[in-house]
Amino acid sequence: MGLESVKEKSYRLFKMKRRFVFYSIFTLLIIIDSILLSSPNLLGKIGLFIYKYSYLGTFPKTLLTVTIIVFAAIIISEVIHGIVRNGLIKRWMGFFILFLLIVLATGILIKTGFDFSKWTYAHTGQRFKYGAYLLPTMLILIFGYQLFTLPRKVGSELPKDTQ
Repeated sequence: MGLESVKEKSYRLFKMKRRFVFYSIFTLLIIIDSILLSSPNLLGKIGLFIYKYSYLGTFPKTLLTVTIIVFAAIIISEVIHGIVRNGLIKRWMGFFILFLLIVLATGILIKTGFDFSKWTYAHTGQRFKYGAYLLPTMLILIFGYQLFTLPRKVGSELPKDTQ
């Protein structure tokens, strides 16, 4: 029992460190995305003013906007992960929900690609475009990470000593 609990504790610590590193990388990506989105060229700034995208006007506003979006995605995916881990829904249902969120984020990425290939968005500058592509890509990565780390055994299927 002693050796098994040590293995279990070290495995949980490893998972915690891996999750911490993953989300630390996302903190850096949030800052990079905010820098990219807050620096359109002159035509892009005019477009932001005309279309009233005031939440992308300055770096602090952009940082707040991107942070809210990414943290909302993290909270949603962690809640789904926790519900599956506690056995409130079956693993296949959590898998389906996360897969649906990945498909939705991929659709947003494709729509962003279409929007920035023509019309007025095509003239906003490369940095702004890359920032617009990075946000749905981060959402895909968040939901994909949670999809692949869903617990194999849930709730009542776990041994009594690990519950």
